[in-house]
Amino acid sequence: MKIANRDARQYVQRRQPFTGNNLYAETWLANPSSIAEGDSGYAVFSYGFHWPLFVAVTLGGRTVWFENTDKHSVTTSKHRSQTHPHVDTTPLTVRQMRTLVQRGYAHLVRERVFVQTEFHQETA
Repeated sequence: MKIANRDARQYVQRRQPFTGNNLYAETWLANPSSIAEGDSGYAVFSYGFHWPLFVAVTLGGRTVWFENTDKHSVTTSKHRSQTHPHVDTTPLTVRQMRTLVQRGYAHLVRERVFVQTEFHQETA
């Protein structure tokens, strides 16, 4: 549904798909052959799939929101303020956000644990 960007937050809070001006949201499924928790959810994008702003997944029976914390343009900053769900969010980099949408929550966790383990081994 095409909407004005200023009306986007209400769609985000209800996790409903929409299309705005260089802004959209949709449900996603990382792995169609999997029914694992965190392999599907809802995402808000600014200027395309390459820049997810917010992602929501259901984990343990509750909705968990993730937020892109990387630097972005003035317009994308405005998109962010227009679509923020006004709930607590977990910060992720844009790369981690893409991983979440493309590969699912379990893959993101494995990747983050692996990177943290490598970092600690290098500094020890």
